[in-house]
Amino acid sequence: MFKKILLPTKSSDNSENSEKSKRKKLEELLDKSGIDLKEIMRVSPVPKFAINRDHEVIYWNRALEKLSKINAEKIMGTNKQWKVFYDNQRPCMADFMVDGRLEDIPKWYSITNNRSKFVLRYQGECDSKTLGNSCEAISFFPKMGENGKWLHFTVDAIKNLKGNVIGAVESFEDVTKQIHLQEEFMKIRGENEILLREVQHRVQNDLQIIHSMINFQSYYLEDEKSRELFREIKNYTRSIPAIHEKLYQYRDLLNIDFGDFIKSLISDLERQYAYKPFQVDVDIKGIQLDINTAIPCGLMVNELVADSIKRSILTVECEEDTNTIAKDYSKNSIPTKKSGNNTSKSLTEESEMGGYDSSIEQKNRIAVKITDESEFFLMTVYDNAPVFPEHFDSKNSSTLSMWFVNKLATQLGGTVDRKQDDGTLFKITFKECSKRRI
Repeated sequence: MFKKILLPTKSSDNSENSEKSKRKKLEELLDKSGIDLKEIMRVSPVPKFAINRDHEVIYWNRALEKLSKINAEKIMGTNKQWKVFYDNQRPCMADFMVDGRLEDIPKWYSITNNRSKFVLRYQGECDSKTLGNSCEAISFFPKMGENGKWLHFTVDAIKNLKGNVIGAVESFEDVTKQIHLQEEFMKIRGENEILLREVQHRVQNDLQIIHSMINFQSYYLEDEKSRELFREIKNYTRSIPAIHEKLYQYRDLLNIDFGDFIKSLISDLERQYAYKPFQVDVDIKGIQLDINTAIPCGLMVNELVADSIKRSILTVECEEDTNTIAKDYSKNSIPTKKSGNNTSKSLTEESEMGGYDSSIEQKNRIAVKITDESEFFLMTVYDNAPVFPEHFDSKNSSTLSMWFVNKLATQLGGTVDRKQDDGTLFKITFKECSKRRI
């Protein structure tokens, strides 16, 4: 009696048999249901055609008949699929797929008219999406319709069980309305940017006038406290237009790289000081804000960092004064006898023993960080300089600086929270203006 012996086969044979088995089951399922696969493709609302490896049209569905005004009977079996789109014979995307020449697609689909900016951008995306089995692009066809049509088209390879390309299917989508809307949007956006820059220019001029008036009036003030208040106001009239001007240098006012902007802003602050007893670290990655959010947010960072820098410098000045007093005291210290030797004990000696830290070279640290918390942005500004007085309340402060920060945070629908623990930490939440519901 003979036994049935199963011999091992190659993995490729197993894979091929598996594909054949799947296809057979699918065909049986379609036969039982009475569904014709070709008819499904024919009644598809998406215009499409297919060619074989000889570039002959083997399929032309109803949707494409309607779009091209060409009946399937007239074009089936020919290689004239190009007539739908072009005046002269040239390859379509399906032809490139069959020949395996996808790298030539951008050269043939580069349009020389002024509207090609959309095409080139989509082709750039197309190049990165080309995986060997499919590709996509967009182009303008002046022959279609009354004023031409924009078509987004994709091509997919038809392969046999061995993985060889034996044909290609090309599909089309009319995106004329979307392109026109995009063009209109770009036009309106450009006009708005021009208006915004004009407003910025006028605001800057008005603030310059206010700055001159404040500067003139401050000469008549005898009270030092009032003079200091006027100096703060003058600083605002300088910083506000400076921030506006820096932001309006960005080309895309709806997507400003805020990390780049803040680094530039802080560099400007640092250049104002010859001696820098502080170090500013910025951690803002991947944050893009629109102009209406970036302006108040930039003003808050500018205000808080400038205040931290002032306190860092004040700390060093106080330490220098203390060291000067210590040195003067040591010169006049009273000598005492100890084991027959004259010695003098001074504050400087105490500092060397740990009683007083005379080092003024250690820099104060200032850190700025902004993170995207999905529903809101979180800004933190920290410094390890001496803290504010205990009675200070950031929400109910009468100081002009903190009043300004709170007003800006409120403008962005946010909150301001302050913590003191070996330094000062501000936590500010805010939302982007374009994403807030009114």
